[in-house]
Amino acid sequence: MNSGYGAYRAMHVETADKEKLILIVYDVAIKHCRIALEQFGDKTKIMERTRHVCKAQDAVNELISSLRMDVGEIANKLYSLYDYIVRKMVEANIKNDPSKIEEVLVYLVDLRGAWSQAIINIRKESLLESTDEPVMENFAITG
Repeated sequence: MNSGYGAYRAMHVETADKEKLILIVYDVAIKHCRIALEQFGDKTKIMERTRHVCKAQDAVNELISSLRMDVGEIANKLYSLYDYIVRKMVEANIKNDPSKIEEVLVYLVDLRGAWSQAIINIRKESLLESTDEPVMENFAITG
């Protein structure tokens, strides 16, 4: 059953559009931050916590690599924020400080929500633009 789920997830990622992939990366980062937070109280789970923090860092680094720095100031601001998030994750691990993961988790959840809303807005605009033009299908002049 696990391999079937893995195949489904792989197909889900492989067939996703760029916007959906960004949301998936956010979901991965959020998921691993939450799992890492659960591990902070147990000193026997330091390795497991570190693994989840590293997976969240990898996801944020993926977001960094997906930035198109040529599109303007927003990319530079996102880069700075993503860099800050990664540094806070490293600090959380080094200093055994879950508050730093809690802080970045708030940023990640907010950013994911903003991306999700932006995708919805873009799709609505695109749909409205495509329905503004008169449809000329099945139009025939007879006579």
